[in-house]
Amino acid sequence: MAKKRKTKQEKIILHLKRQLSTEITPRQEAILKPVEAKIAPVFIPKRSDSSILFYNNSLIKKDLLKTLILTLIIVGLEFVLYLKLR
Repeated sequence: MAKKRKTKQEKIILHLKRQLSTEITPRQEAILKPVEAKIAPVFIPKRSDSSILFYNNSLIKKDLLKTLILTLIIVGLEFVLYLKLR
């Protein structure tokens, strides 16, 4: 399979692109030194060992009750299926 030859127009375009790439000067933004931003220190609260998380007891009771009821329903269904398919 033969190589495709470049036309005269393609050669001229390529030559001009090469000239541009060598003649490009860096922009003003690139020459200027970046301004250093002042960074405020981040406040990180220290945790003490005596800190205890307090939860509302009624919420915990509700969650435990829901878990218990769902568990009993699932175990009951398994037992019923065991007896029916036996």
